[in-house]
Amino acid sequence: MIKRVITIGGVLTFLFIGVVFAENKDVFFVESSYDFQEREELSAVLEQETEHTYFYIEEQWWEDLQEEEREEAKGILRDLGKEFEGHIFPEISSFLGDMPKHKVVGEEEKVVVLFHQMEEVSGGYFRTGDQYSTYQYPHSNEKNIIYVNADLIKDKNLKSYLAHEYTHLVTFNEKNKRQRVREEVWLNELRAEMMISLLGYNDVYEGSNLEIRVNSFLQDPDFSLTDWTDQGPDYGVVNLFGHYLIDHYGEEVLSRSLKSSFVGIPSIDFALLEGGYDKKFEDVFKDWVTAVYLNDCSYGEQYCYKNENLKNVNVSHSNIFISTQNGGSFSLEYKTKNWAGNWHRIVGGEGVLYLDFQSEKEFTIPYIICEKEGACELKEIQENEKGEKKITVEEFNSKYESLTIIPFLGERVVGFEGPGKSFYFMWEARISSPDKSEKWIEVWEKLEEIRTRIENLYNTLGIEIKR
Repeated sequence: MIKRVITIGGVLTFLFIGVVFAENKDVFFVESSYDFQEREELSAVLEQETEHTYFYIEEQWWEDLQEEEREEAKGILRDLGKEFEGHIFPEISSFLGDMPKHKVVGEEEKVVVLFHQMEEVSGGYFRTGDQYSTYQYPHSNEKNIIYVNADLIKDKNLKSYLAHEYTHLVTFNEKNKRQRVREEVWLNELRAEMMISLLGYNDVYEGSNLEIRVNSFLQDPDFSLTDWTDQGPDYGVVNLFGHYLIDHYGEEVLSRSLKSSFVGIPSIDFALLEGGYDKKFEDVFKDWVTAVYLNDCSYGEQYCYKNENLKNVNVSHSNIFISTQNGGSFSLEYKTKNWAGNWHRIVGGEGVLYLDFQSEKEFTIPYIICEKEGACELKEIQENEKGEKKITVEEFNSKYESLTIIPFLGERVVGFEGPGKSFYFMWEARISSPDKSEKWIEVWEKLEEIRTRIENLYNTLGIEIKR
């Protein structure tokens, strides 16, 4: 489904469990959660027909238009029909596959595009329930059908909404019908979002679906890629990751993963292997969370976007200033989900910086340390012999200006449904001033411990300590 926050492309999935044509009018079931009046059915008129489509318009909405507005809408539908036949349909068919064989008795194989009034944030949706009979799902329209918000008929991104929803229809055919599996929502949406770019609809960046997604991502970059909540930031994350994926591993990763019998992350791993790449999904994700922060090819081509429209994208970060006036330490407890980026930048203080990372799960922690002159080093925190995750940075704030850690959890690879569970991690950073080495800090801590024990012993014996 598409929401305009926008959500393009929500897929409404129904478990296994009509419509009678008049001359130019039909009654259709619609999804009440997206309809602006929470209706379950409505009447629509057939206003445009092409070789592979029927364009239906909600009857009441159509009748409420002025004659001049109706003529304008008819022109838009004619152009949209030509675009579908000349570009959307053949390109998606050759790249991803066909729509399902879901014929209506006495009708040639076509996709119904139903325009009806939806809630403001919705651009469109696709219901899997329509692919089954009314015996299996009573509110099935028993058609290849996708739904578009009628109020957006004059929107500049109308072609994008149509392409996105049609991609969901093709995905259902390839995964559910042919492979007998169900694609995970996050990858289903990612693939539909990427088709908009591959069809060229984001080439003009201003006002495009891509610009909407970038803005959404930059506002909430720490949303999980895989734990779908159907909010604007969900679409932002899958869009930014999807563009990185096809930038560096080719658009064929989308088609290979679709036509495999795997879903979600395993299907991406399969597609990468089939494409001759020696990286897995976790490697790509680790490179991406670094690339979306640096976005600078000088550190390696895997640390930037190749898409010209994304050359200036840089994720925001949590900026933590450590003051030596407060003991030169700072600790943070944070929660995150699987496959979500976190960017924490540490500045301030002067001396030796010590960072200790702790978590209830096994996190991967890339980090970036940048010099005052601007050069940065990219590394990863590794466990020491005691199983601890620690790093030490000498000459902090004299030679090195900042340390940015990018922890992420990649524990789960399948079975993503709904919002998912959150997990905690904690890190503590402290700075010793230049005139205090770590050895002296340890000695001081030992002396403090001994002093405390002596005081406790004296108190137990009732001996007064005079200072």
